[in-house]
Amino acid sequence: MKRTVSILLASLMIFTLGCKKDENPNQDANQQLMFEMNKWYLWYDKMPNVDPDNYHSPVDLLDALTYKELDKWSYITTKHELEAYYNEAQFLGYGIGMAFDTSNRLWVTFIFKDSPLREFGVDRGWRIAAINNTIVSPNNANSLLGLNSATFKFINHDGDEVVVSATKQSLKMNTVLMDSVYNTDKGNIGYFVLKGFVGPTVEELNITFAKFAAQNVNEVIVDLRYNGGGSINTASHLADLLAGSIASGEILGTFAHNNKQSHENSAILIGSKPNSLSLTRVLFITTRNSASASELVINGLTPYMDVVLVGDRTYGKPVGMYSFTYLSFDWAFVPICFRFLNANGEGDYYDGIPVDIVASDGISFPFGNINEPSLAAAIGYITGQTKALNETTFEKLYQPEQKGLKQEIGAW
Repeated sequence: MKRTVSILLASLMIFTLGCKKDENPNQDANQQLMFEMNKWYLWYDKMPNVDPDNYHSPVDLLDALTYKELDKWSYITTKHELEAYYNEAQFLGYGIGMAFDTSNRLWVTFIFKDSPLREFGVDRGWRIAAINNTIVSPNNANSLLGLNSATFKFINHDGDEVVVSATKQSLKMNTVLMDSVYNTDKGNIGYFVLKGFVGPTVEELNITFAKFAAQNVNEVIVDLRYNGGGSINTASHLADLLAGSIASGEILGTFAHNNKQSHENSAILIGSKPNSLSLTRVLFITTRNSASASELVINGLTPYMDVVLVGDRTYGKPVGMYSFTYLSFDWAFVPICFRFLNANGEGDYYDGIPVDIVASDGISFPFGNINEPSLAAAIGYITGQTKALNETTFEKLYQPEQKGLKQEIGAW
């Protein structure tokens, strides 16, 4: 079996198989999934004893094998979808993020530049009153948003009703949703909203940090409130830009595999980049939607600099996946294969990483508005004017449920 390896979520493993065809088109895929799970799955010792030939597809087999007490993330998709997202930041959708408030009203949380809704003025803070004349609720959101085309009834910032019809498109994400620099009596504060960690993110981050360097930024606020993760290599690039000047050569994190693959345990090191800033502190804005590679950066930088979290506790995904693809079938397997620990051996934050300053997600404010509660709290911390909230005093937002690759994309 010929094997090549390249970096993806943690790394992309591509295997070439010479399997004979079978009447059941998924028999080879099921057998191969069982092989990989027994070899690589972090909780392989928790798997039930099953016959892979008894399952219609590897999706069904994976569902039977996963250790559901901890594993909410292992998934199966297609090679095309996986590579389009990680390599090109592309996915099929409307190009917007959405979340419910505690009254079950649905809001637009962000919109990509490529979204077909953008030309109608749709923006963060617009409310979605109905889709196809049906009021959207947590119970019907997935079915309504799963349609390839839909008519949206929005309520804009002025309270006006705007009706828009749109069809899902192949969209390219811009993962830096916005950036800005604020001049204060404590110096220049760089702020940016980062949606994910995929291939194009590296160049977007380079451009943003070049702006920060040119404007003599001495404090940085990284807004990860809707960042569900992505490529560990791309996330480590963010760590390099934030901490490369003080922690170059130090361990950002260590891959800790199961006992069958302990020889694969290795570390990712922080490096210095041309636009690495001279920082001793970084602030992150987080919510329960900040996950995976986002948490990796936060946890990984904690041993080297003052890391301050503002907003709400993170999601809690201290583990990562390898992606397995093959030439003989189109399935892509993405099971949990390792824990990720920082230089102090700290990880296992399955309940999320707690914040230092509690603040609400001001959905009615555009990104970058200094009155938006989370950004205001972060700037206030730097300038010495923070008024932290009690966690019970603000309304939390909840995204419509997504699974697998769609959960990581975090957009529709």
